[in-house]
Amino acid sequence: NKLDLLLQKEALTDRQYQIIEATNKAVTRVSRINKNLLLLAKIENHQFEDSEEINLSDLTTQSLVHLHEHIESKALILQSEIDGELSITGNKTLLEILLNNLILNAIRHNAQKGIIKITLDKSGLTLSNSGNKALDIESLFKRFKKSSDESSGSGLGLAIVEQICKRHHWTINYLFKDDFHIFKVSF
Repeated sequence: NKLDLLLQKEALTDRQYQIIEATNKAVTRVSRINKNLLLLAKIENHQFEDSEEINLSDLTTQSLVHLHEHIESKALILQSEIDGELSITGNKTLLEILLNNLILNAIRHNAQKGIIKITLDKSGLTLSNSGNKALDIESLFKRFKKSSDESSGSGLGLAIVEQICKRHHWTINYLFKDDFHIFKVSF
């Protein structure tokens, strides 16, 4: 808040503004990392109820609608096959996080005018995006591992996805095939 107050002062030089803006971004990033680490700890310590019946089809559609502007900003082509009435037992908040993390990764790590494919059926969720080289499978789900230095992420998104899958007794796998990164969550 104090940084925001400083930014609103009229008598700042360009250099002072740049320093305050950089500091503000760093604080925001550290705060996001802290929040994600706390989330990981809560998942690992079983602090989420997972006995709620959830319409995963609706939740997936809602996530796509919510992230539509991000998809449009990169002029991505979205291809989706969502089984109309797929319900599962789990934790709705964690499933929203799982979906959003996977979809955001597919957006961030995609080429301009690339393709995102989403398939949801009773066997699982498959999310694919265009790419030009395979990711390192050994470190893919490790904390703070980023697939690209250009990414603004913290390197915790896939670690969170993996923990959510473990919490629900699902598996997540990665494959690179025909110039597509493919993530499959099997229920």
